[in-house]
Amino acid sequence: MRVNWLIRRIGLAVATWFVALFISYVLFEYAPVNPINYILTQLGMLSSSGGAGGMGPALMSKQSFEFIEQWASAFMIHGNPVLGFAKYIVNTFEGNWGWSVVYGLPVLTLIAKYLPWTLFIVVSANLISFFVGVYLGQYMAYHRGSTGDQAVTQFITVKRSIPVYIYAALLVYFLGFEYHIFPTHGAYSGTPGLNLRFITSVLYHAALPIFTLAFSSFGHWALSMRGNIISVLGEDYVNYAEARGLPSGWIQRRYVGRNALLPLYTGIIIALGTSFGGAVFVETIFSYPGVGALLSSSLSNGDWALGMGILLILILAVILGMVIADLTYSLIDPRVRQG
Repeated sequence: MRVNWLIRRIGLAVATWFVALFISYVLFEYAPVNPINYILTQLGMLSSSGGAGGMGPALMSKQSFEFIEQWASAFMIHGNPVLGFAKYIVNTFEGNWGWSVVYGLPVLTLIAKYLPWTLFIVVSANLISFFVGVYLGQYMAYHRGSTGDQAVTQFITVKRSIPVYIYAALLVYFLGFEYHIFPTHGAYSGTPGLNLRFITSVLYHAALPIFTLAFSSFGHWALSMRGNIISVLGEDYVNYAEARGLPSGWIQRRYVGRNALLPLYTGIIIALGTSFGGAVFVETIFSYPGVGALLSSSLSNGDWALGMGILLILILAVILGMVIADLTYSLIDPRVRQG
């Protein structure tokens, strides 16, 4: 039964990946922005209105023609979306993710360069928001009905209604441009190296993006932890532990806290994958060099290959998060393993 369940779960993940990839391919295939026109415009062959520009084909360099031919032959299948999607899948498994028409570099090279920065701020922000939310949720649950609980609940409710890019815009304006407390662009300053100055610079530049992502999401963990603890407090084994005279701190840590955390485990694993979507707005506003900023640039400029490559990474991150959560949840919850 366990092997059959693993096969079904992995098969479902693969099927989901193909469906999501096909949908994203169709969206880019029929997008109003044509990447070939973007290349020609950059080379001067087309004017901004779409007509002939100042540079004719005879004035184009041989390297420009070769670049367009290389890009088009890899991904453009004469308008046939079925053949285009089939060739895209083959190229994906072969490691040929195409070339960026904006940066003039292979897509995999760009993703490998910028993905670590996104992983850094996303993982850091999620861990900070998770632990802050858990401890805040514990306070709210054990003081439920108090003035502090009601105030925090109202604050979180209002805070969750505000989009993350609003926080990012306010922080970059006041703390960046207005008071010059934090930098407004880049991931570091100076020369990269394994030294204290470089590490401090990285943390300094990432402080606002990490804080923005963490501040916008900790309320979810706080409310979830509060609800889980209140639910666990009504269980028979908690009442039995209290009847035995066990210390309240022991009961909160060993009986209530651990069991209230279990439902949040899958949430934090999946959140690590889905947080890449929020990083798009944050990285764009803070001019932080991550895949979110790359995705925003690709959508603006019709960089078809780069956008598809980044979407592939985002889709895989979400699917892998769900699979990992399913496969590892039984390791921390014996009840699921026995079932």
